[in-house]
Amino acid sequence: MNEQRLEQAADWVDRINDLNDHDREELSLWLKCTENKNAFEKIANVFGDPAVKQALHIYTNQNSLPTPIIASNSKRFRTLPMLALAASFSAIAFAVYWLAISQQALSPTPIAKTAVKPNQPQLLEAHLGKRVSQLLDDGSYLHLNADSALTTHLLPHSRQIELKKGQVFFDVAKDKTRPFIINSGQASIKVLGTSFDVERNKNEVVVTVYEGKVEVSALDKVILTPSQQAVIKNGHITVDYSQQLAQLPAWRMGWIDAEKEPLTSVIKQLQRYSPMVIKVDNILNNTLISGRFNLETPQQSLMLIASTYNWKVDKKNNVLHLTLP
Repeated sequence: MNEQRLEQAADWVDRINDLNDHDREELSLWLKCTENKNAFEKIANVFGDPAVKQALHIYTNQNSLPTPIIASNSKRFRTLPMLALAASFSAIAFAVYWLAISQQALSPTPIAKTAVKPNQPQLLEAHLGKRVSQLLDDGSYLHLNADSALTTHLLPHSRQIELKKGQVFFDVAKDKTRPFIINSGQASIKVLGTSFDVERNKNEVVVTVYEGKVEVSALDKVILTPSQQAVIKNGHITVDYSQQLAQLPAWRMGWIDAEKEPLTSVIKQLQRYSPMVIKVDNILNNTLISGRFNLETPQQSLMLIASTYNWKVDKKNNVLHLTLP
């Protein structure tokens, strides 16, 4: 059982009272993996909260997905005073570290199913404003950001993915006999079992590694390790070694966490969730933006950006226009 899986379980435990319908569906799918379920149970046992164990039972044993019943006196991390909150997160960090270290020799990375028959390519899509998660027959877990599409083709000697557009977080089940290969247009990405994020835009492809090793091939070839990010443009690969990554991409939780990020990048992320077209004055494009913005409410997030930087948003027909006053 690896440390990242335990960190993911700790995040689910922390948010158990705040899950929306999509989150509950995603948690149920996440718990279908035995290793994930074991990690969730271990984190719950660290804190001894029966309400969290009850939620685990609900999500793994019922077809319907009701809101979990949490006892009123359960010790939730988010409602504790600041000092206690810090202590809780320290406890989580210690628990994750201790459990990961104590079981590294006992729990290898989950192995994908080996007896897989050839099947037809499968199209997976996430429409505007909606994230989608999918567990593949080989045990790999795919999370599609809004406005994304790909096809999967699981073959006897390889697992082939074509990323048509958008952004996907891959949690690939280990299978040495069948490499997991992603064609993203400008680059080919090859792994055996790992966790990483791929974003395909009009002019570039961005690959960010969270766990394991990823081979990226275009005009040249690089091997990426955790916290490294490659940008592929016109066949050329540029690697950023300075990334400071959280345990999961912020978009997986419905947020943009921007730290001196170009406005164009922030707008691109909001556009995935906005039914209205977002336009920006060219003079603003290179502005560096910092802040935390909710993807679920793109118009309000755009208004927040405008208010912060003393800009204005003009709304006309189906267009939101960000401009100087």
